[in-house]
Amino acid sequence: MVYIPKSTFVVDVRLINTTTDVTVKSGDLLQPELKGQDTLYLPTFAFLIRHRASGRSVLFDCGSRKDWKNLPPAIVPSVATSGVHIEKSVDEILLEGGQDLNELSSIIWSHWHWDHIGDASRFPKTTELVVGPNFKENFMPGYPTKEDALLLDSDFEGRNVREIKFSDDLQIGGFPAHDFFGDGSLYLLDAPGHAVGHIASLARTTFNTFVLLGGDSCHFPGVFRPSAHLTLPSTIPSTVRMDARFPRPCPSSCFTSIHPVQDQASSTPFYNLPQAKGGWYADPPRAQESVTSLSELDGDDNILVLIAHDMAMLEIKELFPRHNINAWKEKGWKERFAWSFLNELPNDAGKARREFEDAERLDIKSPDNEDWRSR
Repeated sequence: MVYIPKSTFVVDVRLINTTTDVTVKSGDLLQPELKGQDTLYLPTFAFLIRHRASGRSVLFDCGSRKDWKNLPPAIVPSVATSGVHIEKSVDEILLEGGQDLNELSSIIWSHWHWDHIGDASRFPKTTELVVGPNFKENFMPGYPTKEDALLLDSDFEGRNVREIKFSDDLQIGGFPAHDFFGDGSLYLLDAPGHAVGHIASLARTTFNTFVLLGGDSCHFPGVFRPSAHLTLPSTIPSTVRMDARFPRPCPSSCFTSIHPVQDQASSTPFYNLPQAKGGWYADPPRAQESVTSLSELDGDDNILVLIAHDMAMLEIKELFPRHNINAWKEKGWKERFAWSFLNELPNDAGKARREFEDAERLDIKSPDNEDWRSR
């Protein structure tokens, strides 16, 4: 179990589907490349967090601005080739849900990428912008003051920009941490590697349960699951929604059969992060270290890990504005959603269904037979 300082203070966490959907090449985000999983479909989620004790509300990430062609010229070409579809900006979603933007004390950016920052100019100047280490020296000023800037002057104009400083004085798992409200209800975590200033967040949803908002620590759960901390069960729990191409009950051999590390298939992630320079990860070795730390927290039964582009969240119906996700543990969400990503693995995994059906028909083996699973 991960050590987290005790506290009686909690926050309410509401899940927001930002309607920013992106399609990318799998090889840009995952290694090794498994034949049959050539692309990744990435929905994008943000979180509205309300501090119960003070009533303060903060927004963690913002999806993309709907008018993305008004991003800085240095960014627009990369967005244009990303297969992006955006229905609404997050400020529209908040207003439609009855959220007064003037009540937001802070916007927290997990990092500076266009699919996480929205359009800060649409929020009141009284709302501070919270960013990670080394942000200001790398991204301020913005465009057009600096012609090749990656962000806009309007993102910062008239707004307090607060850069979080981390130290080793407070550590949660492998992450240096910052106590955002000063009472243990919300921690920001230094999770470098994907981008300059990348941070995650750990929200206390009850006195002893948490939701870890992982940002873009990685883009697919198969990068940190399974692991030594959260091993793949021999049979996928019946609460997990599985595609029709898989047998029911579904033996894990449907997936371990295509795992790149056969002798550790139940305790090693299916993927690692690409380590080539110049890719989607600014510092690949540090990004992989952050994933290792994420994996450790993922193994704690009292922590639900949600990365920003996790397709499993599409199955969650308790969305902003009507619901918070604080009761995730009593609703069994970790058991329901931790292994949903298996459905996205290459279609070759579906051949196990045919093997299963053949075995059933011949009445030779059952899916619970150890010999059948080890084939």
